[in-house]
Amino acid sequence: MKVIIDRGLCDASLGFCQRCSAALIRHPEGYDRPCILDVVDDGREVLTIEMYTDGRQLELHLTDEEQELAAVEGWEALADFDPALFRTGALERWHHISRLPATH
Repeated sequence: MKVIIDRGLCDASLGFCQRCSAALIRHPEGYDRPCILDVVDDGREVLTIEMYTDGRQLELHLTDEEQELAAVEGWEALADFDPALFRTGALERWHHISRLPATH
């Protein structure tokens, strides 16, 4: 399963994102947040997190051990960079998205 996340759609601080993403990783099929763009059956045995954050595209293929860690610590425990602690601009992005045609 692949979960696609865009952190730019949420202004939550990194601490909140950590708790939120840990819950998502524990229950990827039963957890919905505004930052989740899609959940796709990619045919893989492992959980894949594709995330757009801090001007980067991060793709994590979680082993059982990594999934256990991320289910407690959140996605950033596996990132190879220090993500931004605070975010802004989500409201403007949502206003832009609301103006897009439904066929987009």
